Amino acid sequence: MKKYYIGLLLLYVLLYILPLGGRPMLTPDEFRYGEIPREMLETGNWTVPKLIGVRYFEKPVMGYWLNALSIMAFGENAFAVRFSSALSTGLAALLLFFLILKFHRDPEEALLAAGLFLTFGMVFGVGTFAVLDAPTMFFVNGTLISFYWGCEQEKWNWRKIAALAAAGIFAGFAFLTKGFLAFAVPAITVIPYLIWTKRWKQIFTLPWIPLVFTVTVSLPWALMIHRQEPDFWNYFFWDEHIKRFMDSAGTHHPEPFYFFIPFLFLGAMPLLLFVPGALVAFKKSFGSLAQDKLIKFALCWLLFPFLFFSACSGKLPTYILPCFMPLAVLFSRGLIEYFRAGNTKIFDVTARMLIILLLGGMFVFAAVQIIADCGVFRGMYAPEEWWKWILTGCATALWVICLYKMYKAKAYRTKAVLLLAGPAAVMAVSFFVIPEHYLSGKAQGLFLEQFKERVKPGMTIIAHPNVMHAAAWKFRNKDILFYIHGGELEMGLKYEDAKKRLISRQELPGLIKKGPPGKIIFVMRGEFREDIPEGAEAVFEKYDHEIMFSNF
Repeated sequence: MKKYYIGLLLLYVLLYILPLGGRPMLTPDEFRYGEIPREMLETGNWTVPKLIGVRYFEKPVMGYWLNALSIMAFGENAFAVRFSSALSTGLAALLLFFLILKFHRDPEEALLAAGLFLTFGMVFGVGTFAVLDAPTMFFVNGTLISFYWGCEQEKWNWRKIAALAAAGIFAGFAFLTKGFLAFAVPAITVIPYLIWTKRWKQIFTLPWIPLVFTVTVSLPWALMIHRQEPDFWNYFFWDEHIKRFMDSAGTHHPEPFYFFIPFLFLGAMPLLLFVPGALVAFKKSFGSLAQDKLIKFALCWLLFPFLFFSACSGKLPTYILPCFMPLAVLFSRGLIEYFRAGNTKIFDVTARMLIILLLGGMFVFAAVQIIADCGVFRGMYAPEEWWKWILTGCATALWVICLYKMYKAKAYRTKAVLLLAGPAAVMAVSFFVIPEHYLSGKAQGLFLEQFKERVKPGMTIIAHPNVMHAAAWKFRNKDILFYIHGGELEMGLKYEDAKKRLISRQELPGLIKKGPPGKIIFVMRGEFREDIPEGAEAVFEKYDHEIMFSNF
């Protein structure tokens, strides 16, 4: 089994660690989650989150702490900003491995579950991107796994107490990362599970140890933020939780109840295509699987959080990231049962169908791209990016080879390895083959990089909200002025010490004239030129100020 352990570790390093610096940072999320911890390090204030020097109360502080530590270790770069997401995903896979190893005592199933989890499309996408969803997923699922571990210890001994204490510590970290979600998801998973297994009385006895440790972990910062910013908890609780859950009119990202269904299926791609074999195994072994407590727990873990997030008014696809770990538990159990029963027919048919689809897709895409390169129309890639789509084609061809060998293989271990290796090849190159026209719209740092030498200390920077994150990160400046509105910083700009940083259309010409010649930098995206009052560009030129219109 040693070679399989090494293979899983290499899979993680190849997909989640090595490519982290291979893609420029994308706006707004990656610049935001880089800039807030950068300012923490600069100011020494690790209590109050501030974005571009303005109070930012949308999230607690743990995610910023993790990124600040990463920046301290690796410097101010894309790798550092993304590292906490990649590390969180790897640790989540490790927890999943030990969960199955402990309760099913099956190393092969544990390896398969961890591998499936790491190669789910959404898990990979979020785990290599600088957002707080990956650390949140790790801490929330760490809470659930630890609680289950303690719950299944029959006697009250040090193992049970330690597991429940670990659940509380994980819950505290989850709360410090994304707030009260840390309590909602474990509660709506554990309560149905205990009722299903006829242990409802434990609902009133088991949570006390986790609660003590949750409070111990989270209370110090909760008191410090209240002391420094008394408005934090009122805004964070009512606006970021109650209104987001209840108020579909005023919340961020209102979506219908069924919004997450396609994202659950698409997020589990491409391995979801092989689920029919797992379903056959569940059907044939329904009796024994129905008595499996871990399977019952995984079903509660998948279903009830999914329904909870679906009931929320505000929705983003990444909210259901915690649901992919129980999905991996169920998939791995089903596939292992299917393989060990000597069944491969459905699995092999799926592999053949996927080979045909991939080959057909490669042929059509290559033909369209070649025609586009002749100037007939705009393709996904520009002509000078020919190497990107050829590299994508090579990775896809490698996937086809893995599928063919998987179809021909007799040993189920070989089939399982090739099942993961194929999509991993495509994921490994995905960082490096993003079309330039997409990067030019999201990787604003590439445009701003050319102006870094011209931005000197003491200059005044005015930024439109669509580029403020990237400008603050690239120019290492937290004193930027905001043009027209503050975007996500509107709440923070209501404070007296921040109001003057918001510049209206009417105020812009006066600010230009008052500023010393050549000391004002104005940054905005080209399509927002109509936001500049008539004649302002001429005033900029007259006073020798710099105006940066990006063309993305």
